[in-house]
Amino acid sequence: MVAAMMVGCGSSSKSDDSAKGNGEVTIKFGIHVADPKTQETVTYKIVQEFNKKYSGKYKVEFEAADTEAHLKNLKLEASSGKLPEIFWLDASQTSEYNEGGYLLDLSDFLKEYTSTDSALDASVKEAFKDGIQYGLPYQCNVEGFFYNKEVAKKLGVEIKNGTTFDELLDIVKKCNDKGITAIAQGNKNSSYAIWGYLAMLDRYGYSDYINDILDGKKKFNNDDLLKCFEKLQSLAKAGAFAKNMATQEYFDAKNTFESGKALLFNSGAWDSAELDEKMGDKVGFWWGPTFSDSSYEQKAAMKVPSNPICVSSKVADDSGKKEAVYKFLEYYYGEEAAKMSYEGSVFPATNYTGIEVADAQHTLNEVVKSINEGWASPAKQPDLMLSSSVQSQLYDSIFGVITGNYEPKDALAKIDEKMNY
Repeated sequence: MVAAMMVGCGSSSKSDDSAKGNGEVTIKFGIHVADPKTQETVTYKIVQEFNKKYSGKYKVEFEAADTEAHLKNLKLEASSGKLPEIFWLDASQTSEYNEGGYLLDLSDFLKEYTSTDSALDASVKEAFKDGIQYGLPYQCNVEGFFYNKEVAKKLGVEIKNGTTFDELLDIVKKCNDKGITAIAQGNKNSSYAIWGYLAMLDRYGYSDYINDILDGKKKFNNDDLLKCFEKLQSLAKAGAFAKNMATQEYFDAKNTFESGKALLFNSGAWDSAELDEKMGDKVGFWWGPTFSDSSYEQKAAMKVPSNPICVSSKVADDSGKKEAVYKFLEYYYGEEAAKMSYEGSVFPATNYTGIEVADAQHTLNEVVKSINEGWASPAKQPDLMLSSSVQSQLYDSIFGVITGNYEPKDALAKIDEKMNY
């Protein structure tokens, strides 16, 4: 067993109906997948266990749709005043919803439920605070590169935290010589799949100066990020990616890795359970390469709060709904739910100690080993600090460089064009 390191990562008449009625109070949970039972199994289990515990009193029902449809639905529901009581929200859209008055301030919830407040580190809560506590993290994201230990052994290479970019280029050459894809990477319909590159941005100072960029005091097109994007270009020119990457989706890339045809896979801890099932104990985890031409901290990891769970501001107008929402949030961020998360190879946002990862959870144990090396993570995931248009352009620019469609300087200039300087 390995001990898990937790990440510190209306209408008054409606109110009377919920508060005075003796029936079960039902609340909706808007989630970003079409089938929570198979696509978000941990969250599904938490909801089922909550419903079982509070049967006859409270009930949570999913309002489920794939991410794109979910976000479109939320905008329509916000404009019509019919948002689900609880919902997953893309962080790039939180400012819009907060400024529109659609989000409930969860400060009172945290004051009332002190055990939940204590279970969430200050930095985790701060990530979703802007005037009010507009949300709390859905989970904790731990992102980087998985590697196939057997393929590494066959190639005669060692991958460990601290491996340099020049060493990575040598590894890419050895992969090419053996007909193995160095980095399994999806591109088609997978613009979000940049997780392994986020810590690379931080090794060139992104989180140190992103607030200056957002305030208009600095540009994305700066010397440090230019070096970072040039490294991505170097990887592509060295043949690190499959020639058909442009037509591969994220799930195709994962299949390439699982079938032993790739050394590395850009992903995150959420894939741990599947990798265990498909690959057993063959998988290791790596934070990505370090860079000798950067003056910034190189021991940069990426374990950060995910997109937030938010609550509709209309919940404040219905004491019965509010009580049900608060009870669910208490359960969702409770120790019992944290144990379920770890059992499902998902990192919760809470900081409970003493919860153990089973020996059979090989991949998650590898992730925990990297976390325990103590590399520093930013307070917020780099791409989640941006507006939706700037975020989309960041993704497009990274993939544009990797696919050879953009030169690094032009790719960064495109991001600046989306900023309202």
